[in-house]
Amino acid sequence: MPIVRNFIRHSSPQGLEEYFTSKNITVLGVDWSLDQTTVAGNVIQLIDHLPPEDQARLRVDAERINHMADEIGQAALLSVATNAVQLSLMSSALERSRWVYLHEPDKFRHAEDIRYADQYRHGRNWSGYQLSPSLLLHTDSVSLDNFKEKMKSLFGLGDKVKIELFDRTLPDDDGNDVDVVQVMIYQEGLPDAYLEFEGEEDIVSRIRRPVSEHAISYSPDTGTIEIVAAKRERREMIAKAFTENLLKQTVEADKIPLRQYCLEPLLKGKALDWDTSDCIESVQLVMMKLKDLGGDGRVQIEVPAKNETDFHDYCREYFSDFNPVTSNSFMPIQATISIRFQPEEGSNRKKVLPVKISLPNGCDLRNRTERERLIGEKYLKRWGLVQEISQ
Repeated sequence: MPIVRNFIRHSSPQGLEEYFTSKNITVLGVDWSLDQTTVAGNVIQLIDHLPPEDQARLRVDAERINHMADEIGQAALLSVATNAVQLSLMSSALERSRWVYLHEPDKFRHAEDIRYADQYRHGRNWSGYQLSPSLLLHTDSVSLDNFKEKMKSLFGLGDKVKIELFDRTLPDDDGNDVDVVQVMIYQEGLPDAYLEFEGEEDIVSRIRRPVSEHAISYSPDTGTIEIVAAKRERREMIAKAFTENLLKQTVEADKIPLRQYCLEPLLKGKALDWDTSDCIESVQLVMMKLKDLGGDGRVQIEVPAKNETDFHDYCREYFSDFNPVTSNSFMPIQATISIRFQPEEGSNRKKVLPVKISLPNGCDLRNRTERERLIGEKYLKRWGLVQEISQ
């Protein structure tokens, strides 16, 4: 269980003791007062001898805690924690994630919900809608019950539905924080059968009902509704039910165009400019994948990020008259742009932000920090790589 070993190796002895005690998982013979390396080594030797149910619990917990220990997860945790200042003073990201997981489980789940909504924002599982600003969000029990009943009837799924609301902020296209209410919809799914061992030899069929998640972000100040759900039809139904039951509006919300990416401007070799105020040292196109329009072939061209050779100069030198970038027989379907920042004060390290774009609407900026997303999105628009399409 690599994820479990990673969790143990990067946790403090005090943090590990607190985790195993709170979860009632017994690890005998561990002296928690020893140094971190020794404690981690002793615990790792014991986990393979734990009961299967304890191993499963440990694996699930470690996956959730580790998942929220990166920069995006940390930003989400700090945005919902009761005492963000106290949390920020902890020794590591994993310690912060573990602490919230154990002490504020509801806040931890809200942070996971924030990550879920932000990860798919402006992607294929996202739809945006626009209403007049300053509409009151009705959160009284009658309105919420009506909305819940509507959710039960829409998708033909299970009867169990849970609605949760919490306040948060979202960055707009200019990087300004906008106050929003995030509404999470959890709905029991249709029954699903799976096989499981019972005892040593018997295999039995079990029934489970997985839970579907849908996220709504509503900004009263702007009137914008953003919905993340797997199917477009569901997003439209959710938008209609939300507008009618919680905003008390009979008018249909206008759809916000979906963003798609366009890589054609990269074929022209035009310089990718930037503002000095963003502390950027250089911008370099380092990879392009092209599709053969006459068949199913693919061509991928890469230039090392530290190579000072321009991507288009490289293609001209090595492909000459057979350059696929300038040929009308290929079209770009994927590209990577490397944004290198100037070193921060007191450091010689130059941080690099690689931005990978895949047609039609794939971009790994969704998995980056808020600052990196804002920088990346700003320049993708400037370079003409983003376009809006009607949904």
